[in-house]
Amino acid sequence: MNDDPNGVPTELQGFSWSAFLWGGIWALAHRIWIGALAFVPGFGLIMHVVLGLRGSSWAWQAGVVKDVAAFKKAQRTWVMVWLALSLLALPAVLGMGSAIAIFGVRQYISNAKHAEARSTLAQMAKGMAACGARGDLPETSAWIPNDPAMIASKKYQSSASEWASQAAFACAGFAFSGPQYYRYRWLQATAASGQFEAEADLDGDGTPDGAMQLGLHCVAGSCVIEPLLETPSKR
Repeated sequence: MNDDPNGVPTELQGFSWSAFLWGGIWALAHRIWIGALAFVPGFGLIMHVVLGLRGSSWAWQAGVVKDVAAFKKAQRTWVMVWLALSLLALPAVLGMGSAIAIFGVRQYISNAKHAEARSTLAQMAKGMAACGARGDLPETSAWIPNDPAMIASKKYQSSASEWASQAAFACAGFAFSGPQYYRYRWLQATAASGQFEAEADLDGDGTPDGAMQLGLHCVAGSCVIEPLLETPSKR
């Protein structure tokens, strides 16, 4: 039976899943050259839908369909092959997606830890600039915490007395109130210059990584904070 003015059999007038799923590959295999637009970025999905709606009719008009029953059987094979390939590829796609997600989460966490040091050093340097405006810069301080094992792949909770006991941090008016991933110290270079240092052992292997330094120098009671220096983290 044929109800189409272009002579397309009724059996070929429905939606073609094979054309929709395979897109441009199906179109070229059936000599539907306009289907190559399915390979064009930004236009592919639209063309897949159009091929699903019009693919079988275009194949008939192109003279590809010699036998309707054989054609429909071949289309079922196209769909089955697509499903089989999709099932085979599914584990790899899921594995890749999981790997990307895990990497993204790790990067986010790592960036959050580094942000702690950048923010802390900026506060310390601002306080030390005010300290330097009042006189000579303090002598080198001890690390807080002093033992690097205390920040090996974990946070360290310092006490207010640790910061207050160090002249450099007291002069800068700084104390860390919450848990910290990095340990910090002030390193005096001269009576008018020095730098705050931060280092971490984020992977807990005993070797410092993620080191940062933020220095400043003072002239006639005016202190200038220098650019932040960062040592690339281990990968």
